[in-house]
Amino acid sequence: MPVALLRMDNNLPPWRSGLKEIFDAIICDPPYGVRAGGRKSGGRKILRGTVDPYTVPDDKRTDHIPSTGAYSLVECVHDLLHLAARMLVMKGRLVFFFPVLRDETGGEVKFPEHPCFKLVAVSEQILSSRYSRFLLTMVKVEPYSEEIKEAARLMHLEFRENHLKWLEDGNIHSSVFKPIDSSQIHTDPKAFKDPKPKYRGKYV
Repeated sequence: MPVALLRMDNNLPPWRSGLKEIFDAIICDPPYGVRAGGRKSGGRKILRGTVDPYTVPDDKRTDHIPSTGAYSLVECVHDLLHLAARMLVMKGRLVFFFPVLRDETGGEVKFPEHPCFKLVAVSEQILSSRYSRFLLTMVKVEPYSEEIKEAARLMHLEFRENHLKWLEDGNIHSSVFKPIDSSQIHTDPKAFKDPKPKYRGKYV
């Protein structure tokens, strides 16, 4: 049985500021927006800075439903790497799934990076003709520091700018389910496939 079960927002974790290096491993499957997208605490007005964060009165906490906003995969993975860099012990492992649109040309796949971690294993699971997910295993090789935090932020910005245009310009859900190009459909009635967007994935 688990020692404890915590339900929290990884974008706003409740850890004490001085707490670090307490976990041996983190294993997770972040939301990447194919079947369900991620959400984080804070409504649109709070996230945009239109209104300030507020404290829910004690008499209204029982039935209170907190506001949430969209949580992109890029931001989610950045927060995950930051959390793992701070909370994992040295040589601790971070294991998580990361989705990739399949490139039939055989182009190199670019994965998220962090100064604290070394990528040691990659396993692909083909989910459909259009996308796969990779199980990434990383080992912590450098201690966390403020200098590392800033270097990781710059790496995150470079990764988002140069390698994840398909996430910013139209999320992965749109890319996976977009209609098939009619010019690529075979004219043979026996080989005809329905061009309507649909999930054609198969778990392996």
